[in-house]
Amino acid sequence: MIDSNPTPEPLERRPEARAFKIEDLLAEVKLGRVRIPSFQRGLKWEREDASKLLDSLYRGYPVGTLLFWETEAEAREMQFGSIKISAGGRNDALWVVDGQQRIVSLARVLLSIEPDTDGFALYYDLDAPKFIAPPPPSKRSEDPTRWLPMTEVLDSERLLQWLFEKMPASKERRDRAIQLGKRIREYEIPAYIVRTNNQEILREVFSRTNDSGKRLKASEVFDALHGARSQNRPATIPEIVSDLEALGFGRVEEKLLYRLLRVLHGVDATVRIGDGALRLSEKDAESAYRKTAEAARLVIQFFKQDAGIPLYDLLPYKHPFITLGKFFHYHPTPQPRSRELLVRWLWRGALNGTHQGNTLSTQQALERIDAESEEKSIQRLLKATKERPGNMPDVSIPFKFNHAVSKLQALALIDLGPCNLETGALLQPNTLFGLESQELPLPQIITYMAGDHDQLTRSAANRLIHPAKNRGVRRLLMNVADQEVLTSHGITEPTLQALREGDATRFLALRADYLRPHFQQFFDRHARWDEPDRPSLSALVISDEEEED
Repeated sequence: MIDSNPTPEPLERRPEARAFKIEDLLAEVKLGRVRIPSFQRGLKWEREDASKLLDSLYRGYPVGTLLFWETEAEAREMQFGSIKISAGGRNDALWVVDGQQRIVSLARVLLSIEPDTDGFALYYDLDAPKFIAPPPPSKRSEDPTRWLPMTEVLDSERLLQWLFEKMPASKERRDRAIQLGKRIREYEIPAYIVRTNNQEILREVFSRTNDSGKRLKASEVFDALHGARSQNRPATIPEIVSDLEALGFGRVEEKLLYRLLRVLHGVDATVRIGDGALRLSEKDAESAYRKTAEAARLVIQFFKQDAGIPLYDLLPYKHPFITLGKFFHYHPTPQPRSRELLVRWLWRGALNGTHQGNTLSTQQALERIDAESEEKSIQRLLKATKERPGNMPDVSIPFKFNHAVSKLQALALIDLGPCNLETGALLQPNTLFGLESQELPLPQIITYMAGDHDQLTRSAANRLIHPAKNRGVRRLLMNVADQEVLTSHGITEPTLQALREGDATRFLALRADYLRPHFQQFFDRHARWDEPDRPSLSALVISDEEEED
């Protein structure tokens, strides 16, 4: 393992310090010389940030220093918002090490072919004066010389043509437009150009510049230091996230995958404030990305196929993802008995709170993984989660989906096999929980008829697993005649009758009575508290050599 804080080497040659006029900088962007590395984070700025940047340029305020790495680049198609550029191969490409947000924002605001085609489009109100989002077409048609599209200012001839076409404009507006264009075009941004073949030095430079603006997350810093121009996939944490989404499990958080990557590399999973970024050689970084993706894939398959957890958002606690990732890294094809015991560990820890995941408990769980023995690893994990809780999550407690207990209850409701109240078709979890829309998955509230302070009104007894509809689920329920469909939601005929009679309190009480034993049986079926946790039979067979020892 490489030291995470190596002694940095000096640059072979000092970086070139120069200033780019905005018009010259964007000319280099259009030529394809300025490149955004694949490791760079997605654009986090919004139109308002771009507006502030343009305002600073206009007023002559400092906007920070750019940092480029000059080296070779292959031919490729680049896109910044609506801006598409065909960049040819070259030996003097300027890869952006620091300044991505500013350069991309300037390109999107100033280089668009048409004024309103980009999400960062800006106009300049020549009367206010200030930068604004595109005004309504009606306003522009009423007073066409007032609103200056920022797509017109980078080229002086284009700006003059716009003024000519919008005549007559007041002298004040004309002067202000010409002054704006001149100030934007001729503003000089200071920049350093680093020339080195030593990527370790470049990573050190990048790490030291990550102290201003909207600070990168730990996983983004790691990508920035190691993703560089790699053609292998995955080469960034977001690429791992994207690949895993194809498994239909939802979007796994980048910070969780970065922690798993750290664990698989043999360092502490916890990222503390002030910690330096994990730094690896190019070969080790490629291996780390690959191992993380492979382990995460096996974990997701285990959740879906063995543990009965179909979606990431339904995980009661996220920390077992890391522990299981380490286990499957060392034992990618465990015995069926081992998988069965892992399910018990997962559910027991979720039910008794062992998986809550403070720093100490997470580290202890990781230390129980034995690289040489899957059985030993599992028995150690089970030992830490053997305590059975005094009470299981009861149906009457308040339902809050961001709480682990409520996610456990949601999984129990899904276990009933809920059917669509209108079509009778079996509902699939990924259609229920906003996997495509990325909406917060919340089971639907059945009725608001009971008092706001009624305990069951706020409980799982008043939650139904069903797609959101314009019509409330209570109204849909009233029209269901198929008892099998009703039973799939834990609703008996007397329970529905109470709802039809307008007795919401009795409806919730009867449904709670039905769900309570189902919840208990569901949790017991997964945790299997009373069954022996013996390892697989093959692990109990002692070889002759071991007996002699």
